[in-house]
Amino acid sequence: MEFAFPIPDHLPRAAQPRQADISTSILTALSEASPINLAQTNDWVQQLNEAINQTELAIHNRIHQDLEAFERQTDTSRSIQRRFTALTSNIGRLHTELEDAETGSIPRITQALREHFDVAQRALDSTTTTTSLQYLQKCKQTHGNVVKLTTAGELPAAVLASTELQALVEACPSPLRESLVVLDLQHVARSSRDNVLEQLSGVYHSCLLLKNSKLSIQHRYKRLSLSDILASIPSQTLVTDLATLRKDIIAQFIRPALSIDAPSIFASSTILELQPSRSSSPFKSVLEVFSFLREQLVPHLPELHRKSFVTSFYPPLCDAVEAHLLNAMPRGIDGLPTYLDLVLEAINLEAKIVEMGFFGGMERRIHQWGVQVQSHYEKRRRTQLLEEVRTIILSDSNPPVRIEIETPSVVREETHPAQEANGSNAEDEEGNWDFDDDDSSAQEPSENISKQEDNREEDTETAEGDGWGFDDDDDVPTPAEGKDSKGEGHDPWGVEWDDMPVEKTEPSSRDTAAEKRMDPSSSHPQSAHTPNSAPNVAKRFEQESYFVSHVATAVSSITKQILEEGLRLSGSSVFKERGFTASHPAILLSTAPSALDLFRGLYPTGRLSGNSESLAPRLQYSNDCKYLAEVSEKLRATYTNIHQSDADALNVRFEEVTQRLEMTNVSWLEDTMDEEAQALLSRLAEIGGFDDLGHNSRYEEAHGKIRQIKNRITIFSQELKSSLAISIYNQNLGMLIDRVLDRVLQDVFALDDISEIVSERIATICRTLHPLEALFPEIENVSTVASYASLWLKFTYLSDILEGSLADISSWFDSGLLIDYEPQELCRLVRALFADTPHRAAFISRILNH
Repeated sequence: MEFAFPIPDHLPRAAQPRQADISTSILTALSEASPINLAQTNDWVQQLNEAINQTELAIHNRIHQDLEAFERQTDTSRSIQRRFTALTSNIGRLHTELEDAETGSIPRITQALREHFDVAQRALDSTTTTTSLQYLQKCKQTHGNVVKLTTAGELPAAVLASTELQALVEACPSPLRESLVVLDLQHVARSSRDNVLEQLSGVYHSCLLLKNSKLSIQHRYKRLSLSDILASIPSQTLVTDLATLRKDIIAQFIRPALSIDAPSIFASSTILELQPSRSSSPFKSVLEVFSFLREQLVPHLPELHRKSFVTSFYPPLCDAVEAHLLNAMPRGIDGLPTYLDLVLEAINLEAKIVEMGFFGGMERRIHQWGVQVQSHYEKRRRTQLLEEVRTIILSDSNPPVRIEIETPSVVREETHPAQEANGSNAEDEEGNWDFDDDDSSAQEPSENISKQEDNREEDTETAEGDGWGFDDDDDVPTPAEGKDSKGEGHDPWGVEWDDMPVEKTEPSSRDTAAEKRMDPSSSHPQSAHTPNSAPNVAKRFEQESYFVSHVATAVSSITKQILEEGLRLSGSSVFKERGFTASHPAILLSTAPSALDLFRGLYPTGRLSGNSESLAPRLQYSNDCKYLAEVSEKLRATYTNIHQSDADALNVRFEEVTQRLEMTNVSWLEDTMDEEAQALLSRLAEIGGFDDLGHNSRYEEAHGKIRQIKNRITIFSQELKSSLAISIYNQNLGMLIDRVLDRVLQDVFALDDISEIVSERIATICRTLHPLEALFPEIENVSTVASYASLWLKFTYLSDILEGSLADISSWFDSGLLIDYEPQELCRLVRALFADTPHRAAFISRILNH
């Protein structure tokens, strides 16, 4: 056979196939032959014979190849066969000798051992029974002795006997432990011991009888002495009884003696009794208790428990004395001399108690407490004062108080070049911002405009209905007629005020308005924008007032009292005079700023948590923080006679408190104003800018929302004015109006093209906000709105720019009246208002190059 590739030499080759056995071959042929004849049979017999002969021959040859080894192995096999036969015979005989039931050794030995075991078991049972009976007899005798001693009243000996009986029962032999008699004996022993201890306990309580604040000690009970009785009580039981006695003595004698009523204590030879009469000195009564115990009880105690019992009084005694001293602590410096004498009595009491042996500890606690008595006094007063402040903050319900303050104000006396040249007096000329003109010729356009505005408002009311819940027909007081609204819950969006007459706010003509602003004799703050003005500044103080809560004034008063008390303590020598360690009263002095801090932290959570959305309480809290910050700043100048380190630390604390109060005042006020500003800006955003005002519906909607914004500002200003000082009111209201005006200006500046009708309507909408100037005070009949709302002049000129001609705007620009406008803003307005002409381009170029 050829393979496709050569087979490697190292691989094993297949073994040669074995030839079939002759018998197998014959059987196979026999099974295949059909039929079988004689010749085939002879042939198969011959093959078998040949195969047998060959096998015999092979065996013979194999034997004769190593005949010696064959013979040796044959002899060995025969020898093994003979020895195996002998061993089998011997084993049979040995088995008969050992295992035979009658003559065998093993059955005889087993029987002998069984008989010996029975004898030994009977002997052991007899011994165990005898021992157990003897042990039970001993237990019986001991129990009888216990009963006898108990009956005879020999309780100490009965306790020892019951203890012995208990030990015998617990150490009983193992065969008895599970027996019924031992279980019975355990019960009897326990009952006997409990009976003895119960009688002994009764005797103990008869000897030491404490009931209704009366302690009676009997040194003998019949034939038994108190010492023997106490020594016979088990150690653990005696520890418990003595601890109970100590607690009762503390509760019924020592603490009542150190209470406010301070009853007296009477001690005789065997009786200690608390009497209702008032003691002259509580510490003398306490000393009577310990003297009685040392003489009547302590000598009879077992030595093992004596020291632990007497020393266990010291900690609760110190606790009671310290509690008494804290409760007796005066609520002011005037009571300190008497109180310090009381502390000295307590220290003397401790010294006498220590001499008696009732002391257990490393140091004398009452003496150490007395060394630090000033610190304890200051801490106690701090707790009392701050708790008083807390009570005032949470429970004071008195009405607010108006506070008068002096506020510096700046008065500007301006001298204009035009006045000096013409020799005219600004006070003799009429220059105001009400835009009223006495000329009849100017009155008619104003009246026409007023009628047109009234018609527009009626159309707006018909179209809008009461979309915001406003009613223009309601008689709502104007800002000049408004009353103090403090305490009234106004909904700024729930009522719509009638606009003030248009003829009083809208200029009768563009030229007249421009001329009045250009008049250098005008006393309006706008004149500050005139480049040639030369203001003379004078400073004066004005009286202002604002409301603060009665809580704040009460906290202010108690803070002053705390500081005064700390200063008095700093200058006092009462501690040194009585031998105590005196230090600077840093704790008491620091309580003053802590009271202000407590108000700042507790007032919002305790008083404002339920009405945090209301305006008046939030403004009230802001005012309170402002007022207390001023109080804190003033208090810093009141202490001069204290140690420099205390003064420095107190300065730091008052400065921190002042900063926190001022920050709280500003943050609460700013948050309130910011929320109001966001509400106004959200309402203004609903207008969606001034696009498409040529449509009557859009104009009426925008005009109505602007009126609502004006009305909300007016109502909000009344609430603001009733709570805040006028200067703060002006500043915050000015900033609020500025945010609204800035949004309106940005919406106007965002217009790319403004038609004539749209410009007139935007001007009318802007004039709706002009009455807001009446919310500010007047100086010489001129509103000061521009001093607080920086965008006011810029905003009021917007209406004139929207309705003016290019020549008018150019004239105002040249005269400096439009200085508030950025060049880009003014150019954007000009591009939106006027068509692209050479005049407009020239004017824009002039603006940019100015």
